[in-house]
Amino acid sequence: MNPRDMQAVTVENALKVDRETLGPLAPVALFRLVRLVAFEEILGRGASGPAYIAGKRLGRSLGLPNLDSFLQLCADLKIGTIKVPKMEDDAMYVDVFECVTCAGMDTVGRKLCAFEGGLIAGVVEGVVKRPVTVSEVTCIGGLGHKSCGFDVQIGRGTLRAAP
Repeated sequence: MNPRDMQAVTVENALKVDRETLGPLAPVALFRLVRLVAFEEILGRGASGPAYIAGKRLGRSLGLPNLDSFLQLCADLKIGTIKVPKMEDDAMYVDVFECVTCAGMDTVGRKLCAFEGGLIAGVVEGVVKRPVTVSEVTCIGGLGHKSCGFDVQIGRGTLRAAP
């Protein structure tokens, strides 16, 4: 295969599923094995940084028009039950209950959901067109909390288009 002929896998293409017998859904355990176990075996405990960046890039690439679209996507993909108890011009707080990454796990003494934080950051950036930073502050499986909670900081200024 010629590397020049290889194409990137787009979001649209990745969401196309044709599995006649098994259907479109896979067990949460498979996602966790890739996301938590395999990534850490390759990248070490520093896997959270690349996971955050991957989530942020994916969130931006979705091109969602508003946060309601994101909430619907999370429901459709069963990422978790999302609640937004705080929303202001420059900050918000997002709770993810029944988090796909960690709900039901035994605690491991650290936060696990950097990908979800990045996804939230990317979606919010795409909607508000301003820089966004997200920090995970609570974690169900990582630390034993009731939700995975994310502090969202919305910066001033506008995002520049990539060259």
